[in-house]
Amino acid sequence: MDKLVLSFNDIPLILVIFQSLLFSILLLTVNLGKRQANFFLAMFLLAIGLDAFDSLIYWSPSIKVAYLDGAVHIFYWLKFSVYLAAPMLFLYVKSMIDPDFKPRWRDAVHLVPLMVFPLFIIGLYISMTAEERVLGITQFGLLFNEPVFQLHLWVRHLLYVGYGIGCFYLLFQYKNHLKQHFSNIENLDLFWLQMLIGGFLTIWVWVFISYLLTLVNSSQWLGNLIGVSGNVFSFVFVNALVLYSMAHATIGYRRVLLEEEEKSDAPEPEKYDPLIMTKLNQLMKDKELYLDPEFTLEQLAESSEIPVRKISAAINRDAGQNFFDYINFHRVQKAASILASRNGKTSMLDVMADAGFNSKSTFYRAFKKFMNMTPTDYVDKINRKN
Repeated sequence: MDKLVLSFNDIPLILVIFQSLLFSILLLTVNLGKRQANFFLAMFLLAIGLDAFDSLIYWSPSIKVAYLDGAVHIFYWLKFSVYLAAPMLFLYVKSMIDPDFKPRWRDAVHLVPLMVFPLFIIGLYISMTAEERVLGITQFGLLFNEPVFQLHLWVRHLLYVGYGIGCFYLLFQYKNHLKQHFSNIENLDLFWLQMLIGGFLTIWVWVFISYLLTLVNSSQWLGNLIGVSGNVFSFVFVNALVLYSMAHATIGYRRVLLEEEEKSDAPEPEKYDPLIMTKLNQLMKDKELYLDPEFTLEQLAESSEIPVRKISAAINRDAGQNFFDYINFHRVQKAASILASRNGKTSMLDVMADAGFNSKSTFYRAFKKFMNMTPTDYVDKINRKN
């Protein structure tokens, strides 16, 4: 057997392989968090590990010679991992933000690329002779110039980047949905998902750039440099995920409770009632319901005796806002009133709490949005007038 000699570039890939495998086993065996979500994340990380293994055996000459001499087919069939990884990340995100998510038949569409993969292998084998298939595992230029393999490379990168963007879109929709029902979403811990998606999407875009650069012959060295650095980033990021997951087994989510009439498939069109907003605004003025930091749309419906669906429609249509902004608008007005009555001689944290905010970042963002200035600038303006 030839002596196995590993290069520096092999080390990050080997570590990614073992870390992904161990993390997958941990997710499948330890009873922490949501089991369904853990399964999707385990499959995603397992696919990431297989992808790293595919890169390792292809680009490490010593491993080829020492262990895989004559094993031609493994260098082609292992490339299925990308078709599994991207959809699994998407389904993981869906299962984390929706506590009632259960895979349905329509979700099988995400596995279509994986099921079509054998056809790609058949097409690649048909386009290459047996001799070319053997040469292809040592001469990347030969494989790279095959139209069928080029199609695989484009699909690979577009799947990764596309699903990464799709995951961020799911988070964006989720936050908007929450803002229709809750006046405070700061205690929702989405950092784990944002880090997971953002980290891998950054790596995938980085590697996609390296691929695009390899299409330009004069930039092959730069493309290779970016590709190698992408392996290092993968190692660092998977390691960070393992460490973070030890302290954060789950992310927080908020269940949106809807009235039965809101769940109906085809609600009857309702007659526009301009008095709804008048009643809501008066209710806010008289009872200052917004002072409850955790005030929800359902609580407003109970206090006003107006159905959730009608309130939501009225706020969206007449105020041009979602529930989150509507409540925070009233909180900002209250904060401005407090600052004016006290001539700015009070701490911002006290003003924030007295106006119904329990997050400093939300308070400052909302104040700047509705008053076109920061609370500090508003205090300075009051002092100048006095």
